This record gives sequence, C-alpha cells and structure tokens, in this order.
Amino acid sequence: MNRTARAIIILASVVLPTLQTAGSQDAAAPGSLPFSFQEYRLRNGLRVILSEDARLPLVTVAVGYGAGTLREKPGQEGLAYLLENLMFQGSENVSPLQHVSFVQKVGGELNATTTPDKALFYETLPSNQLALALWLESDRMKSLVITPAAIERTRSDLLREHQDRVAADPYLETFSEFDSVLFPDPLYGHPLIGAGMADLAEAEILEFHRTYYVPNNAVLCIAGNIDAARTRELVARYFDSIPPGLDIPFPPRPVFRRESDAVVRKVRMPSGSAGFHMGFRFFPLQAGDAECLRVLEYVLLEGQTSRLRARLLRRDLTARYLTGAVDERPSIATLKLFCFATNAVMIARSEKSILAEIDKLKVNAVSQDELSKARRRFQMDYFDRLSTNLGKALFFVDAVFAGKRLDGLGGDLAAVLSVSPQTLQAFTSKYFTPQNRVVLEFGPQ
Repeated sequence: MNRTARAIIILASVVLPTLQTAGSQDAAAPGSLPFSFQEYRLRNGLRVILSEDARLPLVTVAVGYGAGTLREKPGQEGLAYLLENLMFQGSENVSPLQHVSFVQKVGGELNATTTPDKALFYETLPSNQLALALWLESDRMKSLVITPAAIERTRSDLLREHQDRVAADPYLETFSEFDSVLFPDPLYGHPLIGAGMADLAEAEILEFHRTYYVPNNAVLCIAGNIDAARTRELVARYFDSIPPGLDIPFPPRPVFRRESDAVVRKVRMPSGSAGFHMGFRFFPLQAGDAECLRVLEYVLLEGQTSRLRARLLRRDLTARYLTGAVDERPSIATLKLFCFATNAVMIARSEKSILAEIDKLKVNAVSQDELSKARRRFQMDYFDRLSTNLGKALFFVDAVFAGKRLDGLGGDLAAVLSVSPQTLQAFTSKYFTPQNRVVLEFGPQ
C-alpha cells in the first residue's frame, strides 16, 4: 500500500513465552502445531482458517489473493503492486484511504505486501472490532472502485516513491538486476515495479482485478481472541454473498536453461562501496530439499559464529557487511548472499572464502554440536514467529499459497530438526555446483 497511508502501530501483537492454546495444560504433541485451528470453505470458494487464542483481547485478519507478480503478463511488470495499492482507494461503502482511518481509529495496525505468488492484506485490532475488519475486507473484495483518477494518482505516487528510493539507495537496483539473472525466467525474475507500469492501460488493470481478486482465489485467516461459532456467522454474513470468479490455474513452473559454468555479471556505479550478490538455485526441489536448505541457512548465516559471518567478518576481515537468506518461490528456492567489501581485491577474496566454506561442507559432515546449535536457533525463530496472532495468520496464508496441506504443517518443524549431517552433506554436494551459482559484482566506476 502507499507508504504515506500506512497505519501507525498502536496495538502491536505481543510476544508471549508460551504458545499453548487458551485452556490447554499440556504441551503440544510431537509433530503437531502448538495451537489449534479449523478450516473450511464458503460456497463461493473462499478458503477460511480460524485459530482461537484468548490470551490477549486482539485479533488479526489476513486476506491473501493469488494475485502476485507471477500473474503478470510480459509488459505488465508492476501491475500486481499497483492493484495492491488500489485496494485502499475506496469501495462501495468505504471512501479512499478510509479503510486505513477506520482501523487506526480503533487502535489497530494494518499493512499490505505483494510477493511473486500473492497479494496480502492484514490488520491487527481489538477483538471486539472483528466485525469492522471483516466488513472492510468484504466490501473491497466485493465492490472495489477503480476509477481513472485513482489509477493515475496511485501510479504516480508509486513511481515517485520508487524513484526516491533509488535516489536514496544506490544499491537498490542491483537487487532487481541480480534477481533477473538468478531467475532467468522473466516470469519469476522481473521486478516488483517495472518499466511497464507507466504504460498500463485501464482495461488491463480492470481485467487483472476481475480475474484474480475473487473469493475462489483467496484465503481468509482470522487468529486471536475469537469465538469460532460467532466468527463463522460473521464470515458468512459478510463474504458468503460475494460471487466467485472463473477457475484459475496454478502459475506455470519456471523454465531455466542450465549454464555450463557459474554466471558472473559486473555493474559499475557512479559512487558508493564495492560489493557483490551471490546466489545458488535449487530447482527442481525434491522431497526433503527444503528442510536441508533451512538448516544450511542457519549453519552458514544465522548468528555471529555462523560459518560465513565468522570467516568473512571476524577471521579474514575481507567484508564489511554480510547478510543472506533463503528465498522460496513456487517450485524453486534460492540462497541469496549480499556483501559489502572495500574493493575488487576484497570482493574476490570474499567470494573465494564463501566457496571454500561451502566446499568444506561437501567434504566433511557438519558436527553434531554445530548442527544442534543451528537446530536450536531455527526452532527458536519458528516458535517466535508463531507467538503472535499476526505471525500465525501469515504462517497459514503462506502455507496455503505454497500448496501445503494444513493438517500436515505440524510435521514441518520435526522434518527440519531431523536433518542429519549426512543428508546435509549430500544436499550440499548435489546443488552447490558452478552451474547453479550466480554472482553480480558492483563497484564505483
């Protein structure tokens, strides 16, 4: 949504030390989620997920639509992001930006985001205002008003904000360029805002909205201090009469041409520091690969004593800054690294050190102590995410669009924690090859 319209956080979701459902006295059984939930569908195809948690008088409402950037056609780059923002420009009973003010006035917070697979909208507010949130979300699902004036105003705001961010951050565009090389399939690798946004026609925008912003292409998750029976009544009242759209197929799988060697690109910048992006592709993912990748992320990058941070920032001193994370998209995952170095010499040394640490994982299995430490950090972060209503709601929405069975989510953590040193070693040897490696180096002219 428009950054100037984002709500000021007044009631934040609070992290609490336990994740047990209200009234539960026993710890969750192994392989199960540490809280209860229920799911069902309305007649129009809307998928609904409810999770009760009475510890705080708060509720989160999250609505995800299968309307991410993967749904854009060539030349439409930026359309999904534009629609995300147009969702705040008014509906039949709500004036432009009034959705924001309604939530703020009751002490709530809200936000929205667009990813490759979805457009996501969510608000956290006092639980006695649940009906308000459901009314607001249903009104724009049913009767969003998209006028030429709203299109031009929103498009201009987004393009100006993007230009301001690029001017303030000389490295911002290197991330988009890196993605275009790491994901050579244009459908997967194009930026959130592309050159095509300025030329989008009203008809294209209306067609995108009419096709993808429909209940049978959406999921509604409500988590917090709710009564399930009463909440079902409210959901039916506000959403059941919204007509469904046409059946929507899954996005196409990416098509990549495997190179014979690592891909290396160089970008010259007028000023600023030198550095590089490095990424590894994992495609097509096989059973158990995602779990290995999660553990490997923690072994390499999480914590000051992780292998790459300890090597580059503390021992070799070849880098001034290093960060990285797993990026999972439908049918494919990547491990991305971003590093600042002093000059071209330090870039080369940092890259060499990274590859050396990865090669060690191929030759020698990770010790049980190091693996246990990575598991503990992953488990802590996993439960930390699920300790808030917002975290739980987004967890379910992400799972739906990842194509996961909700009744099997409880086994995800156990699967990650069961990765063995030998499995991790085999995974590293299989995927960390030059053919799967992409590097984008940048530095002053």
